[in-house]
Amino acid sequence: MSAKRVLVVDDSQLIRQVLADALTAKGFQVDTAENGSDALRKIGRQRPDLVVTDILMPVMDGWALCEAIRRAEPTHEVPFIFLTTERDVPKRIKGLEMGADDYICKPFSKEEVVARVESVMRRVARTAGRGKRKGVKASQTRPGPVHLAGHSEQLAIPDVIQLLSLNQRSGTLHIRGRSVGRIFFREGKILNAETRSLKGRKALFRIVTWPEALFEFEPGEPGRPAEPALEGSTSSVLMESFKQFDELHQLAKRLPNLDERLRATRKKESELGALTTTQRIILRAATGGATLAEIIDSVPDDDLVAYTFIEELIGRGALEVIGTTGAAATVSSAQPKP
Repeated sequence: MSAKRVLVVDDSQLIRQVLADALTAKGFQVDTAENGSDALRKIGRQRPDLVVTDILMPVMDGWALCEAIRRAEPTHEVPFIFLTTERDVPKRIKGLEMGADDYICKPFSKEEVVARVESVMRRVARTAGRGKRKGVKASQTRPGPVHLAGHSEQLAIPDVIQLLSLNQRSGTLHIRGRSVGRIFFREGKILNAETRSLKGRKALFRIVTWPEALFEFEPGEPGRPAEPALEGSTSSVLMESFKQFDELHQLAKRLPNLDERLRATRKKESELGALTTTQRIILRAATGGATLAEIIDSVPDDDLVAYTFIEELIGRGALEVIGTTGAAATVSSAQPKP
């Protein structure tokens, strides 16, 4: 089998040479181009198996190159990786919507680029094989935005959610961060979310606050729970989660750490005044002692509500801090203290 051909496009001669040397050492045939126009000339002479390109280049940038490659029948299925310093969310999403298979931000290591190239090549080979066995055209099986997989360093979880919503995708987004979570979509709408024992809004808001995570989208009819549990558009749900995230950071600065144990005091209810249902749940959970993380998970309301009531109960003398346990830090995936 002949070696796969990779075209590296970047206006930096140093980057072209570094990546060419690294990919050649792994058995790839490598061509290089200094901008999009130069790349199209070389593609006209010999079709590459994959293109790795910068976005910000003179003469013809990476966006225009990608559009030209996607328009031409001989090359519209060539896998595409963006390599750029661009970190703006809309531009990352634009790249994936155009059909790019991956997106790598500078600074990067040559080992990372080689690994991504090999990963995309394997995915293309797998999907092409499935298409041949089932008699499906390659364009129907080629990995694109619907087959999203990666790390939140390259594409944050909220960005992934927005992309799936914009493309009206159905399926399950699997996330592995502080815990394991799943978000269920039908035609771009979030149906439900779950992580550990949490479901619905609380689970979704918890997942999007994880500082880093691996993700993979499984297209198709979403699995359980298929029943709708979240109301409102994806944008409005995400905006609410971002607002909660900001307020949680401020509250967390005033509360004990997640692994610190709290206990309900012996104060009588008559001394505490009127209590809400959520406050009663918190005090029951803290009877005999429980970590802050365990208490937050026991509350059915959003984390922001739980944090707010816990702070109020501490202030009223209904809860007291009694110690720390290292093991408790792994019990919950609740929002960490910044």
